[in-house]
Amino acid sequence: MKKARLILGSTNSLPVGASDDEIEHVYQTSLKPYLRVLYHAPQIPVTLHYSGQLLQWLEKHHSEYTDVLSEMITRKQCEILGGGFYDPVLSLIPRLDRLGQIESLTTYLRKRFGRRPRGTWITEHVWEPSLASTLRSSGMEYVFLDDYHFLTAGMRDEDLCRPCLTEDQGKTIVVFPVCHDLKLLARTEPPERIVDYLRDQSDDDGSRVHVLIDDGGRRLPERPSPPSPWLEQFVELLKENREWIEVGLPSQYVKESRPRRRAYFHSAGSEELLYWSMTPDQQDSYSSVRDNASNGRNGYMIGGHFRQFLTRYAESNQMYAKMQYTHVLVNQIRGDKYRKQAAREELWRGQCHNAYWHGQHGGIYQGHLRKQVYRALIEAEKKTRERGIFSPSIVAVDFDMDGLDEYLYQGTDLNAYVHQVGGMLFELDYLPTSWNYLDTFSRQRESYHSTDDQALGYDRYPRRGFVDHFLSSDTTVEQFIAGTASELGNFTDALYARSVGKRDTQRLDLSAAGSVRANGKARLPVELDKRYEFKRGIIDLEYTIRCTGDSRLEGLFAPEINLAFESADPDSQRIFVRGGRRRLQEVAPDDNRHETVSEIRIEDLANHTAITVTFPECDPWCFPVRTVRRTGENGTEGRIVEYQSTCIVPRFALSVDPGARVQAAIRIRFEKL
Repeated sequence: MKKARLILGSTNSLPVGASDDEIEHVYQTSLKPYLRVLYHAPQIPVTLHYSGQLLQWLEKHHSEYTDVLSEMITRKQCEILGGGFYDPVLSLIPRLDRLGQIESLTTYLRKRFGRRPRGTWITEHVWEPSLASTLRSSGMEYVFLDDYHFLTAGMRDEDLCRPCLTEDQGKTIVVFPVCHDLKLLARTEPPERIVDYLRDQSDDDGSRVHVLIDDGGRRLPERPSPPSPWLEQFVELLKENREWIEVGLPSQYVKESRPRRRAYFHSAGSEELLYWSMTPDQQDSYSSVRDNASNGRNGYMIGGHFRQFLTRYAESNQMYAKMQYTHVLVNQIRGDKYRKQAAREELWRGQCHNAYWHGQHGGIYQGHLRKQVYRALIEAEKKTRERGIFSPSIVAVDFDMDGLDEYLYQGTDLNAYVHQVGGMLFELDYLPTSWNYLDTFSRQRESYHSTDDQALGYDRYPRRGFVDHFLSSDTTVEQFIAGTASELGNFTDALYARSVGKRDTQRLDLSAAGSVRANGKARLPVELDKRYEFKRGIIDLEYTIRCTGDSRLEGLFAPEINLAFESADPDSQRIFVRGGRRRLQEVAPDDNRHETVSEIRIEDLANHTAITVTFPECDPWCFPVRTVRRTGENGTEGRIVEYQSTCIVPRFALSVDPGARVQAAIRIRFEKL
């Protein structure tokens, strides 16, 4: 009799930073119903994956859930998969952290459920060949990958359902293909369609296995009639057809001694993820070529690469660089294993994958996810500083791996990182609250953006601190917000050099030579110096602008400062302005024009911190920066406008004679409310 072999299960993880209410909602609508149905069907084996932080939450808030899970494991109905404890993309983190996170989850599962995992789940199916030896060294015998990996490895038709071996450094591991067609049917069709599919795929071979493991956080589809939920119907159909649908556990198939072919897989992920990693222009070109070449999935067109997210979004690379740098600091701890373990735990929390890339669920666009990553990494860094030994300093290091040294001021209450490009601040950590106030996000075009989305504007430069603009006096705030203002200078991406001489641990002197367009046409040579001075809770920046041409320099000098808060809501931040002898006056976050002001104070109510920016009296702009993202595959479900940062732009009128210079000083002061 022809049979169809099936591995059924789900993968369950939620990002570090998800609120208790969010997790509770997923628990009540997805996790609990799923497990309840399978618990009452002991003859249906199930393969489940949970991230470590989700299991910890379940243990704390719903221990009855893990008790049921333990019973299912004891009666050999359930097999638990391992992986990274905080659900990282394994190929993106250092090998030492890969091994540590895998072992941490393995230890947790062994202690809680009395059995260590033999298989592992690969987050977002992001695979690189070196993972085979890493996983095998961690005691893993098998993994699951999207069947798109099998397609790109040259396999076709029935071979897409056959597990195989892959190898690295002489170490082999079994790879199971997760069936794309089954996942699609489970998300969109009634359960009878899956049974029909399996019937069409049944054979006498015995070497083929159909894997249906989907995202458990996805709300289970329900049909209006009959009222019985989708999963209950599916389980009943599996019971009715169990004489030819053989539901099993992966460990059973691994133990079988039949020979397996060997295959090598590209550095890739699922087809959808690779699509998201490309720019809109690349997505259009890829889709056009793919559609012309084939009516279905094409294994010869791999598309993007997961690491392209690091080049597409500067903010992703910034977090990645921070994570790598923090890894180095943590592993320099000597002689205090408890402090090192505490720092390592925070580092691992900061490696949770969700904030590092953009996909169907927002990812890097969601500020609260990025901020939780930074909070964890800053906490880890704080734990590396040994009391009585640490002292403030400025370190020159190629932090973001762009071939240039960045200047990292590491103080007792502030981290202030300065880039040579633009001489701008690109990270600003207030250590008492472990908050990066330069965790901003630049607006850029996405393939799903509509005309209304585009109207919010795009950025031609990163949203950082002290981005130096030269503008004409008739530039409007609306033009500046929309990103259509004409830039007269070339200092936003100029290369700033550090002054030669005595290196100060509290001061950083930078200078750049550029030009400013004068009279609408000719370019006038200009030199711009930036002197940073770091004090306790204070950053002072002194600008010196020298006109080295033979004409007068006129216009506006407008340094831009972006600061990232939890949100622009009144219960999150309050903004005050002061000018002359006037008292502080509260203004609304969307009041973008202010006259005769020398101080802008923002109270960060979420972190109980006040940030005061002072400058020579002028007419500054101050406005929130918002981005647009859409949810669902290819951005088809909903439009979400999200706050990213608050932008402060002092505007100083310039009239500088040839050979003359002008100066302006700006101070940023942090204090606890």
